[in-house]
Order: sequence, then C-alpha cells, then structure tokens
Amino acid sequence: MGIKVEKRFGRQELAKFFADLSKQVESGKLEGETRPWTIPEQVDVAIHLKEEEGEVVAKIKFRWPAPEPVPLGPISLKEAKARLITCFKELQRVILDGLTPEKRTIQDFISYSNAFAAFVQPEWQEQLADYLVHVEKLESAVANRQVEAMQEELQILVDRMIVCHREFKK
Repeated sequence: MGIKVEKRFGRQELAKFFADLSKQVESGKLEGETRPWTIPEQVDVAIHLKEEEGEVVAKIKFRWPAPEPVPLGPISLKEAKARLITCFKELQRVILDGLTPEKRTIQDFISYSNAFAAFVQPEWQEQLADYLVHVEKLESAVANRQVEAMQEELQILVDRMIVCHREFKK
C-alpha cells in the first residue's frame, strides 16, 4: 500500500528526506504506509529532470516486482474484517485520488473479500454474491486502468456495505 508525499520542503529538509530514503534503500527495506517493502539488489530507475512553464520539475521513479501474495491460511472473522477494512481504505484513498491501485492491493482486497465470504451466513448469500460481482468488476477496471469505472465500482461497494450493515443490525 502506497505512500504519497506532497508538501513544500526547505532545501535542508528535502536533503534530510532524501538521506533518510537513501538509508532505507541501502538497508533493503522501504517503509510503506502499512508495511515495509523489501528492495531487491536490482531496481529499475527512471529520472526525469526538465524545465516546464517556468519551473524545474524532477521526477524520480523506482520500480521492482512485488512479491507474490502469501496465500491466506485459516483466519478468524475478526482478522478477515480487519484486513478487508484496511485494504478497502487504501483502495478508496488511491482511487479517489484518480490513481490506479497497485496490483498487490487489489489482489489482497480480493483475497480478504473471499476470506470474509467464508463466514457469511446462508441468509446473506445473495448480498454476498452481489458484492463479489462488484469486486470482480473493480478488479477488471483496475486491470484496464479505467479510473471512472474504478470510482463507480468503489461507490457501489460502499453502497452495498452500508445496506448490508444496516440490515445486519436489525
């Protein structure tokens, strides 16, 4: 799950930020918002420095393959819900910013949705089936980088969860 830094730095503060980042890269562990990422020995890097519209713009991109998700073993309902909520919040944050989530994030969301589904009572199977259809549609929109479709499916999932929670509490 990602990190996005957008703020104004003083020159010394920026240098400290890059020094801290450099130490993390050197150690092989980059601290993410919800977990650390292991950095392999070889990393693809793109650096773009240009002047546009009276400003100097520098873009630095690092890229390496994400590890394969670890298959979920048996987990409790409480753990499945907690993981699903964390993952869903990350999806909301990224998608509502108009960005495409990382492949790992959507894979985790699908895994946690399926883990949660294992606990659903028979009387909720119809609502669960509808939820899982929209999870698949979200997955497809992410794979095709269709931001509007991602936002639409995300809203449908939010609406379905609200109705489900309201009905469940009755």
